[in-house]
Amino acid sequence: MAPVSRLVRGSARSVRADRTQSGRNDHPGRRRFAVILLLIASLAEPFVETLTTDRSHYVEGAVETPRPLIETITALSSAVIPAVAFAVLLVVLLWSKVNGAALVLVAVPSLTMAAIEFAHGRAVGPSLFLPAIAGALLVTLRVKTTDLILLGYAGALVAVISLLGFVFEPAMVLMSAGLTHADKSITGVPLLAGIFSHSNILGLFLSASLPFVFLERRFWLRWLMVAVIAVALVLSSARTALLGAGVVLAAVAVGWVLPRLAFRVVTAVGLLVMAVLLVQVPFSERDPSAYTYRGEIWMYNIDQLSGHYLTGLGAWYYSDNYGALKAALSSAASHAHNAALTMLVMGGVVLIGAAVLVIWFAWRGVRRVAVRREMIVGAAFLLGMLAMSITETTVRFAGWGPLSASVLIPVFVYVSHAVSPPVAAGSVLDATEGRPAAPLTRRASRASAAVGAH
Repeated sequence: MAPVSRLVRGSARSVRADRTQSGRNDHPGRRRFAVILLLIASLAEPFVETLTTDRSHYVEGAVETPRPLIETITALSSAVIPAVAFAVLLVVLLWSKVNGAALVLVAVPSLTMAAIEFAHGRAVGPSLFLPAIAGALLVTLRVKTTDLILLGYAGALVAVISLLGFVFEPAMVLMSAGLTHADKSITGVPLLAGIFSHSNILGLFLSASLPFVFLERRFWLRWLMVAVIAVALVLSSARTALLGAGVVLAAVAVGWVLPRLAFRVVTAVGLLVMAVLLVQVPFSERDPSAYTYRGEIWMYNIDQLSGHYLTGLGAWYYSDNYGALKAALSSAASHAHNAALTMLVMGGVVLIGAAVLVIWFAWRGVRRVAVRREMIVGAAFLLGMLAMSITETTVRFAGWGPLSASVLIPVFVYVSHAVSPPVAAGSVLDATEGRPAAPLTRRASRASAAVGAH
């Protein structure tokens, strides 16, 4: 058998050859620019809102005065994504081919919703296509699974900013008097919302970002980021997010212990269980006070669906009917507090089918990841995302909101990876699958990481 060092050198040569054949767009700086741009588009509005909103009188969903700066930031973010994506696509097409299958897959949910809106004679606005356009940008620049470490850094940075605000400017980062929810706090202190308008959003953002912290190979930095995110999560008292973080950490721990094949089997079973619970929990609940009164929200949304299960009630049903929903329920009526039920309301079974297709290909992409660490991170992300989706709406395919970057970027990257061209001959191969295997030694691991970074 050839020495490991020779195999790694062969892998490096094949990677360089692939880069030459694929064109000039496969560049780490450009790939990470796409991730950073989409992160800014998600976080710009809540960050500006934090700096300009008086939290001491803030109540969720209540906008009593014009907010020109916030509205301008939102409009700018919505305009920048398509402008950059189309410009990049045109430039890249001059030099190399773009993965057409991946472009179609990341666009399927948005196109499905647009088709439903058009069929029902409702307006089809450009914001409906933002997730598809963001996905196209990621596919065009060939963003890799290693680039997702930026999401881990973003989660740690948001946690640090939130904790600094908690210490020095608590009025800016704590839930307001209108939404103190003292009985919900698990620490006895007011809920930490950080740069977001609600503590649940902070918790979901941090938990969705947590898996990608484990892409950081420096031990001290990795666990420092985990600790900072954990403290912010506890102070948010977001129970769904804490559950998601627990699932992520458990998946990472199991991934370190089990062999690759066994871990994939366990992950597949876990995803299946989460998918069943995602549907079973809201449709079987009959207690309005269950799950912090989510039972009432689920029952109400299911009642509204009568006769509309196929195509739902519209992509903008919640925003168009927010006043009536708030009167019937509460200020927590802007979604169904369950990802499957929210999608069912917005686009019916048709949209559910599109979402299942995308998640299925994302799982296939995770299975194809060669490096063990990156495969474990991807599996932990999908498990955590589905766990949080049971009692919150983590995935939305309409618009580009605060959680879009932390959830949709990895989903689209893994989808793209699932349909990417096969690895060229000469790379380190798994004898059982014909795919790259995890490096065999610590030295080979460092060499492989260096190749992937360039």
